[in-house]
Amino acid sequence: MKRYFSEKGSMTLETALLLPIFFFMFLFVFGFFGFISARNQIHHALIQSAKSLSMDSYFTENVASAAESGTKFWEGFGDMIYDLVRLDNDPYYASSSDWYKRTTSTSVVEMRFVGFIAGSEGEEAAQKRLKSIGVEDGLDGIDFEYSVSDGDLEITAKYNLQVWFNFFGVGSFPMEDTVTVKMWGFDDSSSSAA
Repeated sequence: MKRYFSEKGSMTLETALLLPIFFFMFLFVFGFFGFISARNQIHHALIQSAKSLSMDSYFTENVASAAESGTKFWEGFGDMIYDLVRLDNDPYYASSSDWYKRTTSTSVVEMRFVGFIAGSEGEEAAQKRLKSIGVEDGLDGIDFEYSVSDGDLEITAKYNLQVWFNFFGVGSFPMEDTVTVKMWGFDDSSSSAA
């Protein structure tokens, strides 16, 4: 093939054609792995949140607490220990309310998700982290839904995930992750929330 430059130059027509193709393929592969990593981080935080939320029912249903009205204080030494430990818990990782019975708000689910995506640093750190991995609108862009049925907790997170390198104007993809776990110490088929 005819040289594009002089014999002393190193760039040929083939190089001029292949280098941009290689560069775009590299960006595509790099963006693809970033996309998969973001999905894994969100799904992992959702799984950990569901597991943590599933234990709230055990403490609320089976451990007598000094903070509950209408109880006879602690029923035993074990209840006292669990109750004292629970008083010191971070609100991002534990709740002493029976949210799974009487509320339709997803704030408990969202708060637990924040705890597992950003630690105890709070919503601002979660917002920043989610935006950095490509979640459209960060924490505000995730819609949480949950239901409790037959002792099972099901949590769904819906969000749009942006690609790192926007090939052909694709922009973002709608994602939905659902996790189901068994609620510890709670089996009430009449309870459900949405």
